[in-house]
Amino acid sequence: MPELPEVETIRRGLRRTIVGKKIARVEVRLSKMIAFGPDTVSNIRKTSQARALEFVEILKGQRIIDIRRRAKVLMICLSRGYTLLVHLKMTGQLIFAKAGERKSIKAFNTEQSPRFTLPGKHTHVIVGFAGGSMLYFNDLRQFGYLRLVANHDMDRVKELSAFGPEPFAKDFNFDYFTGQMRRRPNLSIKQFITIPAVVAGVGNIYSDEILYCAKVRPERKAGSLKPAEKKELFKCVPRILKEGVVYHGSSVGDYFKVDGSEGTYGKRHRVYGRKGLPCRKCGTMITSVKLGGRTSSYCPKCQR
Repeated sequence: MPELPEVETIRRGLRRTIVGKKIARVEVRLSKMIAFGPDTVSNIRKTSQARALEFVEILKGQRIIDIRRRAKVLMICLSRGYTLLVHLKMTGQLIFAKAGERKSIKAFNTEQSPRFTLPGKHTHVIVGFAGGSMLYFNDLRQFGYLRLVANHDMDRVKELSAFGPEPFAKDFNFDYFTGQMRRRPNLSIKQFITIPAVVAGVGNIYSDEILYCAKVRPERKAGSLKPAEKKELFKCVPRILKEGVVYHGSSVGDYFKVDGSEGTYGKRHRVYGRKGLPCRKCGTMITSVKLGGRTSSYCPKCQR
């Protein structure tokens, strides 16, 4: 699943390519991929063809005025009182093509992956802009969504209000962070930093990298950390996430940037996805542990 650095990279890519553009046409190929209103969107959902047509009619003629992000949710701000929320979930992609461009992308981030030309069989929504450029929403597993919300209802979107502070914001401070740890002393530190209500946008990839940065093992209880370890962990959260943004995210699985190219942070991973490989710092073999249904990789020597 794309995490904060991947979604922020996509936000920046969309801001460069579609802000100011006018929507000329919309094609909904799979109606369950779109939704309306502030209520929580279920992974098991049905949207009628009539509602899909309504979705198309609302979007046509609107101009893109801004692209924002809250945690892992993109917010495409429109000119006529609506915001289009985009959640990529597990395998969602947003790929931009210039006018007349035949965009071809890999199915997965492997050397052997086949390429396909857009729109492909996993392209579920196509947005065409005046001038001929296109935005493709692809999703292999079909958990993601595009969701139209009237601006006056945005305060009622529960997913957005349930997120904790952004890791780069002033309200993500040491007192807040340690206070959250005191409330959950028996939770593993890996599980703790992946709770969306604690800090927005951290998932399996970046939690592993954050814990390596802080030299803390993932299975440690939150309440077991010493004051110096808490301080280092707090510093590592924004540090690692900013590093991920600088390198345009981790292209593991099927994440791609808006232009269809790969992010390069995956090549810099210290522990995530490196089980059985030597630690880049000390040479000890990276190992893993399962916590709360997630596999967490770590260095048994560098992390305590």
